[in-house]
Amino acid sequence: MRSERLRLLLRDLTAGAAFGAMAISGQVPLWTMAVFLVALLLALAGRRPLSDGKLSAILLLLAVVLVYGAVLLEELGLVVAACITASLLTAQRLVSRPTGRTTDQVQLVSLLMIAGGAVLSADLLFALCLFVYAVLAVLAQGLSVVAEVPGGPLPPTGRVLRPLAVGVVLSLVGALTLFVLFPRLSWNVAARRAGASLGGATTGFADGLRLGGTGLLKSNPRVVFRARIDPDPGTEELDAYWVGRRFDVFDGVQWSSAGTRGGPSRQVLLGPTGPNLVRQEIDLLPAYGSRTLVALDTPVRFGDAESHQTTFSIRTEIYPSGDREVRLVGASEHVTYRAFSAVERGRLPSVSPAERARRLQLPQGLDPRIPALAEVLAEGAVGDRAIARQIERALQSRYAYTLELPGRVKDPLADFLFDRRAGHCEDFATALAVLLRTRQIPARVVVGFHGGERAAGEYLVRAGDAHAWVEAAVDDYVLRLDATPPQHRSAAGIGIAGWLLARWEALQIRWLDRVVEYSLSDQNRMVQRVRWKMGENPASPTSRRPDEGVAVALAVLAAAFLLAVLVGRRAASNDPAELGRRLSRLLRRGGRLGPKGWLDGARVDEVKLGPVREGIARYREARFGRRPLLPGEGRRLVRQARRALRGLVSPSAPGPRRPTFRA
Repeated sequence: MRSERLRLLLRDLTAGAAFGAMAISGQVPLWTMAVFLVALLLALAGRRPLSDGKLSAILLLLAVVLVYGAVLLEELGLVVAACITASLLTAQRLVSRPTGRTTDQVQLVSLLMIAGGAVLSADLLFALCLFVYAVLAVLAQGLSVVAEVPGGPLPPTGRVLRPLAVGVVLSLVGALTLFVLFPRLSWNVAARRAGASLGGATTGFADGLRLGGTGLLKSNPRVVFRARIDPDPGTEELDAYWVGRRFDVFDGVQWSSAGTRGGPSRQVLLGPTGPNLVRQEIDLLPAYGSRTLVALDTPVRFGDAESHQTTFSIRTEIYPSGDREVRLVGASEHVTYRAFSAVERGRLPSVSPAERARRLQLPQGLDPRIPALAEVLAEGAVGDRAIARQIERALQSRYAYTLELPGRVKDPLADFLFDRRAGHCEDFATALAVLLRTRQIPARVVVGFHGGERAAGEYLVRAGDAHAWVEAAVDDYVLRLDATPPQHRSAAGIGIAGWLLARWEALQIRWLDRVVEYSLSDQNRMVQRVRWKMGENPASPTSRRPDEGVAVALAVLAAAFLLAVLVGRRAASNDPAELGRRLSRLLRRGGRLGPKGWLDGARVDEVKLGPVREGIARYREARFGRRPLLPGEGRRLVRQARRALRGLVSPSAPGPRRPTFRA
């Protein structure tokens, strides 16, 4: 019974992998997980106490009624309720007395749980669970069709698993080929869904920017948003500033914004739009953790915001807040939207006297050494632009960058400029803004992100790319200034653990792009690349019609199907059952099945029927005598039998009848 125990073990592990595909979404209730895990552990230990399923069936029915009652009360989603039902049914079957019917039910409901996991999550962990499920399901299903031969034991487990391993490989290759080549229609409705996040949000914009922090965020590799840019810069590392919030009021320790909130709408305009705008499709991931929208400097329009839940998406409104900041109406873990930014900075919009006064305001009790330092750093420069650039360069060259800060101090700005002489981007930005204000140059601090790593045709921005810089009003224009040394503006070194996390999240992004969002246009581009590499040099590879890609995909799919058929036939040539079926067909066609069962050779030369009898004998040996067929032997025996029966006259026996051996 070793094969039987292995079959049950594989069946139970298959169900566990299918349940894991749902559980990684984080939407399956804890009590459901507890019930299923207890049932799975009992099954793996060989404990199946439910010999009579009537009581358990009644309890299961009661639980299902309660679950769907919660759906009617809108306390539970319909998809989640269906997943809970499948989990409870599988748990009940796992601890029931094992029969062929029970096994079939477990395998069927496991497939339903895999489908539920596909709906609930697009996370890369789902792909791992799906792979494990596929391998275990093929092995379990293959063992379930191995029946005991009357009068003999089951074949050795190793002999059964070897062909099943080949079947697993062929199944995975076939499924991958079908996925890549089969024309995509409109079923990729899960595009840009949020996967399960590895922990909570890692960044976000607070209502104020307080000096004296440790700067640990700079070493965080979590991807917080992804963006497609049109026109695409086409660089591997993006040297760009992503604007989030602007602060114009400084009290000596903390920055804040005094702007007012506008009304909610679907579109927010921040400035005049022109013909040369950079379009961005931005995807804020669960690790982002803020309602502030970001865009490339200088944004002029935001719109088309959508909040994505695990099973649906809904359009959401946005509103202007503070000093040219744009926020979402309501919180959401996963948001997509469009933003448009000007290629070049234009002239300053009209600024009220109150706004200009805020951008020149200095904190009470400002250390008198700071204005004196500004005068020294600006010595020799003529004009506001030259003064701003000279102070910027002085801070970059005379001060060091560090993430190891002592914590809160009474006057963090003076401590940075005169004592420590080292800090991170918030210190550099604050020092530059205050120094400019002492020279009567309006300035404010901007927080956002700097950089972007190219992956799968878009740019990934990490929590460690968070950054702060300065906007100054010079000669009626907005001048961006960054006193932080250039090599420290993006994410810092992250160590081996951070490197692994960064690689995992990059792989997750590629999974979403190459699998979850895989579409007909992707197939068409793939075909164009193949044709290009094969020697074709069209003037515009992207100008071909999508239906050409469909035709090529169908042709390749047909070729793959024929190859699979040929491989299957070759594998079946050494199968005793296939040999028996072929011999049976040959004998029926030639009328060689007499009234006594197998060959009625009373009127036929035994020598001529020798190859046929050899084939029958080898079939029985291979099927019941544990003497397997040699490679190619099955095809040889069938050919010999066909030649022997060709041209023989049928005996005067009644009409053909079925053979007496099992095929």
